[in-house]
Amino acid sequence: MPAGHGTDDAVVLAVRLGVPDGIFLGADEVSVLVEMRKKRQAILTDTSRPGGPLKLWAVIHESPLHYRSATHPSLMREQLRHLLDMADLPNITIQVMPILATPHPGMAGPFHIVRFPHPWPTVISLETLRGGSFAEGTDDVKVYEAAFERIVAAALPVDDSREKIKSTMAKS
Repeated sequence: MPAGHGTDDAVVLAVRLGVPDGIFLGADEVSVLVEMRKKRQAILTDTSRPGGPLKLWAVIHESPLHYRSATHPSLMREQLRHLLDMADLPNITIQVMPILATPHPGMAGPFHIVRFPHPWPTVISLETLRGGSFAEGTDDVKVYEAAFERIVAAALPVDDSREKIKSTMAKS
């Protein structure tokens, strides 16, 4: 799932799991990180923002939809319900990349295309194990926009994606 999106329990778990081995976060530190993630998610539903809520188009691989936690058995069901609820919003598009999808550029790793209002340029955010980096400039942006089009084409259509999430949720 896209970072920062999910139910409260899922966000707390993601914060705790995202901490490198050997580093302990106290309850206050976890609370601060959870609040940051929740605020980041809130911009998707904040109708008081100039221009309205931000738009999000996420392509999520099918395999994490099947994750089950021994310690939090209902967590994924809540996450899947949350995905469906978010997908009902007019500014959010969610597609599922099937496990047996044809090869596509998303296999090279996650990236985000961040479009800003004029006059600011579109920026590409790249994720790695050691953090993130940014690419900007017309040539880089064109490459990633073309890659995203190919990823969207390889993913299930929006309605089929909703059905995939629903059927996965029913099995959990």
